[in-house]
Amino acid sequence: MRSKDLKPAELPIVLVVGEDSNLQWSDTATEVAMFADYYFRSFPEDDGERSRNVESRNLFNHLTFVTLNSVKPSEMYITNLCNDYITPAPKGKRVFIPEEKAIKGLSHIEWVLEQNPSIKYVLSMSLQTNYWLQKLEFYGDDEAFLYGAQPRRKGLESLEDPYYQPVDGKVFRSICGNIYDAKKFPVKVIPILSAKNYPLRGKDEELYAGAYEKIRSFFRK
Repeated sequence: MRSKDLKPAELPIVLVVGEDSNLQWSDTATEVAMFADYYFRSFPEDDGERSRNVESRNLFNHLTFVTLNSVKPSEMYITNLCNDYITPAPKGKRVFIPEEKAIKGLSHIEWVLEQNPSIKYVLSMSLQTNYWLQKLEFYGDDEAFLYGAQPRRKGLESLEDPYYQPVDGKVFRSICGNIYDAKKFPVKVIPILSAKNYPLRGKDEELYAGAYEKIRSFFRK
């Protein structure tokens, strides 16, 4: 099953490129990327539906916090780097997005930007998403980041259930909060944490509060 994009009701200003929860911890497919459509629905009574509604609210709370409420949810275009179903990882591991899926996802991102010239910013979530966006030359040229974010061979050894484990799990701190120029489009690319990491707590707050203040200062201008 292929997840659909959430197309905004108004002219989009922000393109959000995520890494769905089904691509991280389970094989549960989403009809719309990151359950984003649930944000615009009434709060459901069913437990399963309720959890999806909460997840979508966490997503948009994260995005409005990052953008300092300067961009409305109805101005956000939501997609994933990989919207296709891929092989689940072993329990407790992160799903690996194969290069051919990342290439397909980048082509879709470029199509979205071509079709929506009103987009000014791309918020790219998670370590693996940003690894592929840099490796495929959508933005950036951080050699140290690419080295640290590349998948370890150990996680790719099993063809039946590969998983993503970076060489350096801490390397995302080196790019989170930086403001980059996309190489082919007049948009700013801003790496941020996954929605599941919001609100920042504990170690995340200690490590990323400065990066997030840097992003918010950018949108404050």
